[in-house]
Amino acid sequence: MKINIFQFKLLLLLFYCIPSIAFPQDSTWVWCSKGGSSLKFFISISYQEGNGEMGFGIPFGIGYQKQYYNGRFRIHATIQDASFMSLGITDAPDYYYRVSTLGLHSDIDVLRYYSFSIVLSTGVGGSLSRGIKSEFWDMDGNYSSGGYFARFYPTVYLAYGIRIAPRKSKYALEIILPPGGHANNSFYLLHAIRVGVDYKF
Repeated sequence: MKINIFQFKLLLLLFYCIPSIAFPQDSTWVWCSKGGSSLKFFISISYQEGNGEMGFGIPFGIGYQKQYYNGRFRIHATIQDASFMSLGITDAPDYYYRVSTLGLHSDIDVLRYYSFSIVLSTGVGGSLSRGIKSEFWDMDGNYSSGGYFARFYPTVYLAYGIRIAPRKSKYALEIILPPGGHANNSFYLLHAIRVGVDYKF
């Protein structure tokens, strides 16, 4: 089958345009503007263990973010809060408590292709854990009294994940993968998975 000049030019045009439609060019228009600001909203499924208390929870969080270097580097302050309980943990006292965490984090796109990037996140923070511990007898008959507790833990943060920031959208999706979270030598707040949305204004 012969291809005339017009058909050949049309094929070249399609060859050029299809990748741009399927994979829009980097988010120059919205997410790569210098010094842009955005709000962060996220939810995670997490396991927490401190100086006695341990349990599972679903933290909700919000944050404020600034971006630099063509959108590849971002700094954000966040706060998250959740109720935790020792569901399914049978060899320890029952705990019913809340954990509130403040964090200051930096994210960098270590690899970015069009709107898709692999993100590394580091930072520092502090977690306030407070609630009620139940009375407990272990298998040897040893007794542990219950009562109210409140503990503060300074932490470091480390996580990684993926980010999708479409070129013309004010919304970006982040999925932070396990393992990752806040920790120190006597405290862990680790997420099984964290899903978040950034809104640029």
